[in-house]
Amino acid sequence: MRIEHFLAANAAAQPAKTALITRHKRLSYDELDDLSSRLAAALFLNGVRRDDRVVVFMDNCWEAAVSIFAVLKAGATFSPVNPSTKADKLAYIIG
Repeated sequence: MRIEHFLAANAAAQPAKTALITRHKRLSYDELDDLSSRLAAALFLNGVRRDDRVVVFMDNCWEAAVSIFAVLKAGATFSPVNPSTKADKLAYIIG
């Protein structure tokens, strides 16, 4: 089972159960599924298609988790990049 399908299945089976806890935020499976679905729709509207690569350029935070699930739901591949990455290395990664 793909991870984004696992999220959807858990959101359907136990929507109120906690899926993600950070220092500043707690998200249920339903909230994580909803936020990532809305972002996936926005990615699609902005031209992201199956097999595209999307760079997720952010710290380890709840927004990164939402972004990763959204990219997967859009059918694309995510490339996590640490925000402290130097410009020349980032340029190489983005290509």
